[in-house]
Amino acid sequence: MHPNLSINVLSLLPATFDRQVEVAARLGARAITPDIAQLDDYSAAQAARLIGDAGLQAAALTHRAFGFADAAEAACDRLERSIEYAAAIGANTIVMTTGGRGTLSWGDAAKRFAEAIVPIAELARQAGIKLGIEPTSHLYADVSIAHRLSDCTALARLADISVVNDLFACWTDADIDAAIAAAAPHTALVQVSDYVYGDRALPCRAVPGDGAIPLDRLLPAIVSAGYTGTFDLEIIGPRLQTEGIEIGLKRAAETIGALLEKAGLT
Repeated sequence: MHPNLSINVLSLLPATFDRQVEVAARLGARAITPDIAQLDDYSAAQAARLIGDAGLQAAALTHRAFGFADAAEAACDRLERSIEYAAAIGANTIVMTTGGRGTLSWGDAAKRFAEAIVPIAELARQAGIKLGIEPTSHLYADVSIAHRLSDCTALARLADISVVNDLFACWTDADIDAAIAAAAPHTALVQVSDYVYGDRALPCRAVPGDGAIPLDRLLPAIVSAGYTGTFDLEIIGPRLQTEGIEIGLKRAAETIGALLEKAGLT
């Protein structure tokens, strides 16, 4: 598997974390992205040991929604625990969404998010960890105010944090080429999957190469913009389950690995 690829554990559900680590290692991955919501039964030390014993690294840790609008103090406490967990397992990036805006306008919500995350962002920097905001479908407006890549970049600049470029969520952005270039200096992780026209129910991610996302254009654009970090395979939904998780992830890795090599990332 290409050394810049990682496997997101959301692709490996419903397996337990120890099983997810086992599968990722068997597929030849060098890194894995755990989800904090699925690690309740594992201490950070246990998770770190499982990852290390399998010869893997932690590419990132998924935190999910920050929740700035409801209870900023509680949101910071929860994120602080994720930062501690990420540091313990060796993950240098936390993948997150902002939380919903409630009745706030976008501008007011962005300002409040930036203000709420300032103290915890400083703590993350001290720990050597990047907080990355990812774009999400508008159907997840209850957990995010960022639905385009350029939204994420605007928030990252405002809050002095990072961007996670989830191509599934933003490939249809009208300004995607310019957005990729603008996001590149702030990008901590790129998430890769595909979308098949006609799929209506989320999650409906497909194995890269099976759908309509122009990965053969977007991945070289990301590399050309200066990003040379990890590309995380995050393939969620029935298509991968129906094909077989390991078979589909192997195909995904081969497809994306070839595109990255062609883009000059070796």
